[in-house]
Amino acid sequence: MEDSLSICVVDTNLLIDLYFGKIIIPFFTLPYTFTAPDVIIAELKSIDCSMLIILGLQKYELTGKQIQDVLQLRAQHRQVSVNDLFALVTARSLRAILLTGDKNLRKLAEQDKVLTHGTLWVLDQMVHLKVISPLQAAEALKLLCEKGSRLPIDECNDRLKNWRDKSE
Repeated sequence: MEDSLSICVVDTNLLIDLYFGKIIIPFFTLPYTFTAPDVIIAELKSIDCSMLIILGLQKYELTGKQIQDVLQLRAQHRQVSVNDLFALVTARSLRAILLTGDKNLRKLAEQDKVLTHGTLWVLDQMVHLKVISPLQAAEALKLLCEKGSRLPIDECNDRLKNWRDKSE
């Protein structure tokens, strides 16, 4: 059986960040299995979903019971979108890492004891595993900040400085 911590469930925000940061292709070379609920794949408008499938994104279909779990969570947590709850239930079911850029989803997942990381962690992993260079990471992060991504500004500035220093 595959190690569940090598499986990552991705949400819409994260995929959009990777796309706008122009690092979506190298993302899929990380040593993880990436999956997303079918509703998240269907909701993506700015990204060619067939390309994501070709790159390795696996589509996950929730069972009737899992959909009931989503609806129960939605009744209690109105601040989290239904599609984000699909990602949470998927990560919980697979005992996987949840990759999200959504603060409310992240808080709920952490309460639910689901290991959660965001865009900055993904960039760190990509640099650490030499999937992209520090300069490429800095360029991607700069693009995300210019696009209005809601990443923590202090953490972004620290990484930009660190990655630029390593590139000189």
